[in-house]
Amino acid sequence: MKRRSLRLFSIDLTARGFGFALLDSQLGLLDWGFSNVSADDDETFMARVREKLERNAPTALVFENFLPVKEKATALRRLGLLIDLAHEHRIGTCQVSRKVVEGVLGVRTKRDIARALARRFPELESRVPPERARSMDEDDRMHIFDALSFAMAIADPLSP
Repeated sequence: MKRRSLRLFSIDLTARGFGFALLDSQLGLLDWGFSNVSADDDETFMARVREKLERNAPTALVFENFLPVKEKATALRRLGLLIDLAHEHRIGTCQVSRKVVEGVLGVRTKRDIARALARRFPELESRVPPERARSMDEDDRMHIFDALSFAMAIADPLSP
């Protein structure tokens, strides 16, 4: 029986929506983006994720392993919804810490992670957000790189 390639659908949850990346171990980076969904609209959130799962048939969902804190209430709620959805679709789940991402990619800051991933996936070069001041909100494009970094932390150690 032929073994199916590892296909990871990685999601970075935010209060404003989610960044995502679809990484296939044989075909490379297949899809990426950011979807705006308000914090109180779980129905739209789930519809968008469900559509991507059904269209792309991943072998696993990957997301950040973060501490449960008040600022992450929306992300925690949606994490539970995603785990339920993965069980429904009979696909695996994996949570990855930022420390693991930093170790696998060999860089520490989110900006450096984005640059490293853009070098590895040139199709993302135009998506690297500009440098931001500490007082500015994070650019939504950064969530694409966060999602991809979680997938790379799983897939990269498996590379030949």
